[in-house]
Amino acid sequence: MRRAAVGTFMAALIAAPAFALTVSDVDTDGDSQISFTEMAVKYPDLTEEAFGAVDTSGDTLVDEAELAAALESGMIEEPAE
Repeated sequence: MRRAAVGTFMAALIAAPAFALTVSDVDTDGDSQISFTEMAVKYPDLTEEAFGAVDTSGDTLVDEAELAAALESGMIEEPAE
């Protein structure tokens, strides 16, 4: 039974999307959050309205959880490097 649970857990980890983009990749001032200006560097076509949709807390900053949720939902995609 335990092997089956471990196998199921490992399969879920492998199937889960892994996003390489993190707040630290975008955050230039070191506050561990992303401002519209910082995000616009990675996403030049980003509008303030789209940024507001990512910023679900409405505090004008995107944190790690908001970034991960936006990537996972497809609201934004990993930027091409």
